[in-house]
Amino acid sequence: MSQRFYCPTPPVDGLFRLDPDESRHLTRVCRKGVDDVVELFDGKGFATAARVVVASKDAVQLQAEGPPIAEPPSACSVEIGAAVPKGDRFDWLVEKAVELGVDRVVPLATERSVVDPRGSKLDRLRRTIVEASKQSGRSRLMHLADPEPLASFLARAEGLRLVAHPSGVSFEFWPVVAAGSLVRLVIGPEGGLTDEEVETARSLGWTPVRLAGPILRVETAALAGAASVLARAQPVH
Repeated sequence: MSQRFYCPTPPVDGLFRLDPDESRHLTRVCRKGVDDVVELFDGKGFATAARVVVASKDAVQLQAEGPPIAEPPSACSVEIGAAVPKGDRFDWLVEKAVELGVDRVVPLATERSVVDPRGSKLDRLRRTIVEASKQSGRSRLMHLADPEPLASFLARAEGLRLVAHPSGVSFEFWPVVAAGSLVRLVIGPEGGLTDEEVETARSLGWTPVRLAGPILRVETAALAGAASVLARAQPVH
């Protein structure tokens, strides 16, 4: 189906109602109208084909057609904790993480961090997540957490814990990624994590892993790491 629209609210009297922005996108940009069939998703895992029954410029209503559309299961759940680079490169990281199937991104404050995103920046990134989900076919929105200090992120003893570092083990020696498991990956800032931060991670059960021979930028490292984790995971059947 060529067009997908975000509709987080449940139907009322059997009809889904798009918000004004999505309604304008459907009618003005996509040129859809009454009796056209599109796909709706709620960001929580539900998606369905739906037929347009009301098409005013700011208020579109649709009726579901057929059974819900199933989303393929992920091989594992990936959480990325990443320092935030300058400029718009974190936007690109977030967009591509959605496309890869990452479940959660946490902006990290490290000793060498130079950017601390707040407020309107996070709101804009969450809109990016919606748009990337529409494009990539995801029905469950990736979660973008509020910024968190590296120390507290490391202290949570959850899942398989990996920290990207040039001294880490190469890909063939990474820990096994079990099907359906949670994998958490730390990506440091432009200047890298300090020796003290890496040693703290080791002492808390994190495994340093090497992503590539060259030194990667933050956004490249995050996506290379996520792709490597997913490639190493056993598929869920």
